Amino acid sequence: MIYIIFTSITSFAICFLFMPMFIQILQKWQLFDEVEKRKIHKGHVPSMGGIVILVAFAFSVLAWLPASPFFASNYLLGAIFFIALLGIRDDFSSVLPKQKLLIQFIAAGVIVFLADFRIYSFHGFLGIEIIPDWISYTISILFIIFITNAFNFIDGIDGLAASIGAISLCTFGAWFYFAGYPEYSIITIALAGSVLGFLYYNWHPASIFMGDTGSLSIGFVLSVCCIWFINLNASLPADSWLHFDAPFSSALGLLIFPVSDTIRVSILRIRQRVHLFRPDKQHTHHQVLSMTKNQAKTTSIITLTYVIIFVSIMALSKIVSDNVLIPIIVISCVLPYMFPKKRLYKFFRKKYRSIIARK
Repeated sequence: MIYIIFTSITSFAICFLFMPMFIQILQKWQLFDEVEKRKIHKGHVPSMGGIVILVAFAFSVLAWLPASPFFASNYLLGAIFFIALLGIRDDFSSVLPKQKLLIQFIAAGVIVFLADFRIYSFHGFLGIEIIPDWISYTISILFIIFITNAFNFIDGIDGLAASIGAISLCTFGAWFYFAGYPEYSIITIALAGSVLGFLYYNWHPASIFMGDTGSLSIGFVLSVCCIWFINLNASLPADSWLHFDAPFSSALGLLIFPVSDTIRVSILRIRQRVHLFRPDKQHTHHQVLSMTKNQAKTTSIITLTYVIIFVSIMALSKIVSDNVLIPIIVISCVLPYMFPKKRLYKFFRKKYRSIIARK
């Protein structure tokens, strides 16, 4: 426990104390996030805050994680290094989607083939237990790439990605610790600490953005956490208070906002026949922001809603299986398309304005 406490304090302190210096350096070099039509920020705000997040994370892990019982952490840090380089390059100038996917595939390959972190079984979902290795490798790589990009997509307004990321990482870290896997907990809590240190400067009005350097790297770590969680959950006794009958639903529940938002936006872009990786303002946070007109309120509303939903999913995961819960989650993501978009939008906007007027 003491290692986990020192890990979080170390990563938080490094990120919190050195971020102002990094902001000054970026401002001096005029490395600002470009103001574009699709972006909502005004003025010159530096990006690439993810660099400090990752430096604080790496230093904390190397300082406090015991090397011998968890040598595979070297592969994880190496894979994150690939993702970080991709993010830095993309923060300077846009990288083609094909190039992004190639680097992400290499990083995911390091995790799946070298570290052997992969989904070995469906744990009874659709009546399937153990799956062939080639299916395991394929699904694991696609899963990592999907979650990595899904988290990157929600980094559109001040404080949102950092808030969702910190909550997810802390939850995973707590579960790993109580389940008896402190080495996994140290890694997740170390990143959570640095993200919280960054959040102070990223809350609206933001002094710095995490950029793709941060969002891609955090999403990558969260995807690996999901795989760890799914596999380790199966090793716990069925009567343990930490065991979930629906491991896939529980893992996705912690990432329900980026996952559902990615599915929603992907459907919209397919309907409009535009590229899946083309930036736009169709994300959930853009829609909520159009009603609140305030980034801090939007982040707070989405984060609170996210917490309520993922807690509900995890509670249900204790009593029902993935065969029941995953269809419910999928239907919930698709349900908004069963109603006229304009009418639904006007309904929620009217409700929100009436609540504000009462206050």
